Amino acid sequence: MRNALLIFIKNPALGKVKTRLAKTVGDYNALKIYQFLLDRTMEITYELDKLEKFVYYNEFVPTKDEWPASAYQKALQHGDGLGEKMSNAFKEAFDEDFKKVVLMQPDCPKMSDTMVEKAFKVLDTHDFVIGPTMDGGFYLVGMKQHHPQLFANKTYSTADIYNETIAEIEKMGKTFFKLPALVDVDMEEDLGALRKMIKTEE
Repeated sequence: MRNALLIFIKNPALGKVKTRLAKTVGDYNALKIYQFLLDRTMEITYELDKLEKFVYYNEFVPTKDEWPASAYQKALQHGDGLGEKMSNAFKEAFDEDFKKVVLMQPDCPKMSDTMVEKAFKVLDTHDFVIGPTMDGGFYLVGMKQHHPQLFANKTYSTADIYNETIAEIEKMGKTFFKLPALVDVDMEEDLGALRKMIKTEE
């Protein structure tokens, strides 16, 4: 059985990542923290060799990056907004005959390899899996067939998106498994242990 892990990232560039965080810590520190989160995501996914792994960039696929081509395939997000981009990525995977597809974002430092593995495992008995964030969003979503309505007509990066997504699943009459809620780093107060990374750059 072929399973796909889709890792949605932003091209790491000064002033273009963690923009809400950058308002208080500065662009340089925001980029540094985002790069740490990307490295952490690679660390927890690299050894997951029973999955086919895809890194989806938001602007362009670089000719060289730190994600080893031996372990990760590269792709470009496409669509008018995050919801459409995620839906299109799921469709691409299911069109390639993957049986379970999980999409994650690299914003939660507490994310682990065992949580990714569990996300695929619970799809044996549930239609969806979702990992909520403490601020009302989600860091991971997975399914066994494409359901574009899950992503349609929703505004992402809001405090209601997790509840709206669950309501859509329930409206479809489908089952879901909820992973532990995690903090995603969007604001300075979310940094926690990552705060030691910030070397003040005035």
